[in-house]
Amino acid sequence: MTAAPLVRQLIEADAPAFRELRLAGLNDAPAAFGSSFAAEKDRTVADFAGTIERNYLAGAFVDGVLVGAAGFYQLVGEKVAHRGNIWGVYVAPRHRGRGIARQLMENVMAHGRTIVTQVHLCVVEDNVAARQLYERLGFVTYGIEPRSLRVGDRFHDEYLMVWRSD
Repeated sequence: MTAAPLVRQLIEADAPAFRELRLAGLNDAPAAFGSSFAAEKDRTVADFAGTIERNYLAGAFVDGVLVGAAGFYQLVGEKVAHRGNIWGVYVAPRHRGRGIARQLMENVMAHGRTIVTQVHLCVVEDNVAARQLYERLGFVTYGIEPRSLRVGDRFHDEYLMVWRSD
C-alpha cells in the first residue's frame, strides 16, 4: 500500500526532484503547459533552484518521491500586487485520482490568500478534470483565450479562471 502524500513547500534541496518532475510533465502533457520540454530540458538544477526561490512551490511526496507540484507567484507592481497566478500544476500519471492535485491547490491557495485577494490560472480546454477541480475550489471562468497554445500543428484554447476573496 502506498503512503498518503505529504504536501509541503519545496526548498532548494528539492531542485533535482523538481527538475525531473517538471521535465516529465512537459513530456507527458505538452498542451497543459505554456512552456515545453525543448525549452526547459537544458536548464540546470541551479536554474530550477532559482525557480523555487522566486516562487511559492508546493510539492506532493509519496514514499519520499516528488509526484506532484503546483506553483504560485504574486504579481509585482503597485496596481497589480493584489493578484497572484497559479502555474505548473502537475501530478504524475500513476498518482492521479487520489486527490493529490486538490491537496497541492489547497496548499498554494492557503499561501496565496495570505498575500493577495485575487488568484488567476489558465487551463487548457480539454483538461476537464482540472477545470472541475478549480471550480470546486471556487474559481470561475471569465474568458476563453482562443488558440492560446500551439503544440505541433494543433492549437489549444485555454479557459481563464479567477478566484476572488470577496
